[in-house]
Amino acid sequence: MIRIATTSDASNLAALSIQVWLHTYAKSGLRNALSDYVLAEFTPEKIAASVNDENQVFVVYEENAHLLGYLRLILNSPIPSDPESRVEIAKLYVQEHFVGRGIGSALLKYALAYCDKLGITSVWLAVNHENTNALRFYEQHAFLRNGSTFFHLENEQHENFILSKLIALSASDSSLETREH
Repeated sequence: MIRIATTSDASNLAALSIQVWLHTYAKSGLRNALSDYVLAEFTPEKIAASVNDENQVFVVYEENAHLLGYLRLILNSPIPSDPESRVEIAKLYVQEHFVGRGIGSALLKYALAYCDKLGITSVWLAVNHENTNALRFYEQHAFLRNGSTFFHLENEQHENFILSKLIALSASDSSLETREH
């Protein structure tokens, strides 16, 4: 089932965020900078505040009352390379056990339909330039490269590619009903 998150989802969203982030970025193991970042950034309190923020939308994917993935939209986040595009896909996380089952695609389709319904014409995101799985996923969904930005962690800079997409959905694709999968 795909639905909009509520504050009661905050603990699960935090735990999934930590799990996916560490799996993606702690490829050489853990160190203080990584651990400190995830433990400070992905708290249930911070996520609950974000869920309650009217400029953010969390779309969750569940099966049998278990969270398998989520997508977070920020509705007022200008793209660094083109300030006219203001809606960011800030996170699209799927638990590793469920990658390859179409969950990310379903979340993305739902979010794009949500944006289309609000009259939003484009979205953008930043993805680590070494995250080949994510880059391939977004390429398959017609996202185009639109510059670079950098994620800063301690004294390190990590290049992220900026990807953007124009939203042009057909009426049949823009249904926002809760979906059973």
